[in-house]
Amino acid sequence: YLPAAAAVPDTKPGKPDANEKIWSIWTQGADKAPEWVKACYRSVARHCSQEHVILDEENLFKYIQLPDYIIKKRAAGKISNAHFADIARVELLYQYGGIWMDSTGFVTAPVPDYFLKPDFFAYLLNPKSKSGWRYSFMQNCFIGARKGSYLLAAWRAMIHAYWREENGVIDYMTHQLLFKTLVTNDPRAKIEFEKMPHIYQDPTHALWWTYRDAPFDQKI
Repeated sequence: YLPAAAAVPDTKPGKPDANEKIWSIWTQGADKAPEWVKACYRSVARHCSQEHVILDEENLFKYIQLPDYIIKKRAAGKISNAHFADIARVELLYQYGGIWMDSTGFVTAPVPDYFLKPDFFAYLLNPKSKSGWRYSFMQNCFIGARKGSYLLAAWRAMIHAYWREENGVIDYMTHQLLFKTLVTNDPRAKIEFEKMPHIYQDPTHALWWTYRDAPFDQKI
């Protein structure tokens, strides 16, 4: 699927949006989300200045359009809700820019500048970590991008090409592995990827595994 990225024309990223948005999806609707997801949404409102747009099955397509083959394969059960959300997050950022945040992201501070300044940013997985998921290379739960970012446009092209041909995921982390393939093989992507701060998300996982069964503590 790498040739799909090579066919993407060079574009200039848009300027930062004064009304930059944080995008999230809960397909059943935010009002039907479990209490722990609602707690995550409240944490975003408490700490982030960006507008938080929570999309669902009804209003998502007011914002994005997807190829018919993706819609049909999802309806046929070939694309799960989780992998459909993978597709939708890239489409939202491609159309509008801003920040993607999973609905299960609990926020304890404003979004840092190192995340907001690059044309594209995603946390990486430390290849030396003990996590069984380290092969997936990057995290897609928290992504920032400017509209017109080459990494975003090329990744999107590969995603579309993949689902045009496939009827399921080769691996649960297919979405991340497409990005890994892009930035380790495509010449333009390599250059853009090196501009991005390379920050591992290890501390988040360390906090989770250490304190997951304890009450939340802001100081920690």
